[in-house]
Amino acid sequence: MNKEFTAVIPLESNPDVFDKFAYNLGLLKSYSFNDIFSIDDPSLLDFLPRPMVAIVLLFPIQKVKPALPSTETSSNAKQPIWLKQNFQNACGLYALLHILINNQHLLQNGSPLTQYIEANDTTSKKQKNIDQFIINFTNQFTNDFNNNSGETINPNPTDIIDLHFISFISYNNELWEMDGRSQDSKPLSIGKVETKNSTVQEEIDLIDQPLILQRIKSYMNNVESENDKLNFSLLGLSRSWD
Repeated sequence: MNKEFTAVIPLESNPDVFDKFAYNLGLLKSYSFNDIFSIDDPSLLDFLPRPMVAIVLLFPIQKVKPALPSTETSSNAKQPIWLKQNFQNACGLYALLHILINNQHLLQNGSPLTQYIEANDTTSKKQKNIDQFIINFTNQFTNDFNNNSGETINPNPTDIIDLHFISFISYNNELWEMDGRSQDSKPLSIGKVETKNSTVQEEIDLIDQPLILQRIKSYMNNVESENDKLNFSLLGLSRSWD
């Protein structure tokens, strides 16, 4: 992060990079990120550990977001914690924070994010104080931010990056799109979790949710040129294989 704390070095869409930062935040070591090379090819999906409890999408910035089809949502449903992105190029970090702060069972006791959650016991406090947490976190792990890339050379924090991270989670029996730059300043409900049984499992397999897959495809179909599709990337969070 630069000296005014207005920007961070953007994260690479790489499982090792996301694992490093997630573990620093407090993710249990029994979970890890994996590349998702296809959302509709069974032969490629078979290689992924399941259930997939969160998905991170990297895509070219689009002038207008794809419209969300009319789906059954609960307007009075308890919403996940949404965090406003106030730092340039920090969308990857916010994607991680949105996943972990809304899935506290995935965090180690005493970890930095767990301590933050416990110290800020209301949603408004978590939203208000998250900027200072990010500043403290990036100061503590400066070397990781300066050497975060798995395969590419780190850009400068203030470089203009035309790619953006968002994440998808399940929360309170609904599917949510979490975007720190949401114009509505809130999480976006995609629709109800589709369950094969009468009861909802503790960990929903998001890669098996049709509404999530439809939403990802809508971003891919919303590009200005076919070449933009080459800049899409997907990561999934799930239990690590033994």
